[in-house]
Amino acid sequence: MKQFFAPCLVLASMLGTTFAHAASMPVDTNARFKLGLNASINHYAYDKDNDVTIMPQAFYDNNRFYIEGSEAGYYPYKDAQNEWRLTASYDSRSFDPDDASTAALKGLDERKWSAMVGTSYMRITPYGGFKAQLETDALGRSDGTSAKVAHLSRFKAMDDKITIYPELGLQWYNDKYNNYYFGVSEQESRRTGIKAYNADSSITPYVNVSASYAISPRWSAFISQHLEYLSDEQKDSPLVDNRVDSKTKIGFNYQF
Repeated sequence: MKQFFAPCLVLASMLGTTFAHAASMPVDTNARFKLGLNASINHYAYDKDNDVTIMPQAFYDNNRFYIEGSEAGYYPYKDAQNEWRLTASYDSRSFDPDDASTAALKGLDERKWSAMVGTSYMRITPYGGFKAQLETDALGRSDGTSAKVAHLSRFKAMDDKITIYPELGLQWYNDKYNNYYFGVSEQESRRTGIKAYNADSSITPYVNVSASYAISPRWSAFISQHLEYLSDEQKDSPLVDNRVDSKTKIGFNYQF
């Protein structure tokens, strides 16, 4: 956590200086709240069975506070071209040894999901949004840090009933994050016979495409697909048998 705060404070200071004398958007008192449910089919690169999770989700944005699926936070500044967020998000990456495909892997320790906190900035242009984000593990699972840069865009079709959101980016994970989720400790090695593995930091490309369909003024359905191509540091882990993390979500939302 301590290693995270220095770059985070520098970034926050730079953004604060940039927008110190700028006028942020007023609070949107007409902002609407959406509540829904999603089913997620997770095919992680781990050598284990796929899993399906069903979770509630919400969406809300009044130009000060926001909820965006698995992420929520506060806008220190927002206008038509700039979005600076303080973020808290759910990191679903996990490894349950009970679901592992071999007896040796079943003897490893569990790698748990976590909550990430950080900050992000997005510049909105006629060519889409360009986003940078920095986060760290808030629950002390890995004590790791991640960062990403991405391009986001939006397309509408069928008289605006269908909205498509493509996102393409690069994700960086530090060594603490990778070691928790992909490393094998000496203690685990002695217990299971699996070779000890120490993972360094890495960069992975990813793509995410989501689409929503307005069934009625209040009801909408959606589907999304997330693919992440693992780095060599992650792929070479004894826990891994695939190169790609895949997550498919389907669900619906109701607007109040």
